[in-house]
Amino acid sequence: MSDFTTRNGGFTIVEIMATLAIAAVLIGLALPAYNGFVAQRRLTSEVNDFMVAVQYARSEATKQGGLVSVQAIDNSDGGNEWGKGYCVVVGNPGNCDNALRTFDPTGTTTLNADGALDGLGTLSFNSRGLLVGAGAGTLDICDPNEPRGRRVTMTTIGRVSSQEVNCP
Repeated sequence: MSDFTTRNGGFTIVEIMATLAIAAVLIGLALPAYNGFVAQRRLTSEVNDFMVAVQYARSEATKQGGLVSVQAIDNSDGGNEWGKGYCVVVGNPGNCDNALRTFDPTGTTTLNADGALDGLGTLSFNSRGLLVGAGAGTLDICDPNEPRGRRVTMTTIGRVSSQEVNCP
């Protein structure tokens, strides 16, 4: 037998390079899909948080028999009134110092109010759980890296629902 026909265990450099090339192509194809998946999960989380805040405020208002509000932390940006976070507070104090619960912003997601909610920084609910001082409106939740977002619709009595929407 010749030494040229025996083979030691292991990989040649050509086999390793071919494997790395295939792995790089697969990662290149999977990464954009994964980024879209993560952005959609972030939008879903933001929608759920806002809807939970509204439902919690309504529930606390009926439980405590008085005014409870969802308060924007900073609504100075007209295109992102609720995007810097918000809290649930007893009454309508105008800030989140003594909040029952605080909801922090998530990355680059924007929460832009339209309709009767446009420019409002406070959503207040009375002891019956009804929206006070505001009418029906919507809140568009968008990620600048995603063409599709979510729209939260609030009725005049304070009920919320959501559906998919095209973001600008």
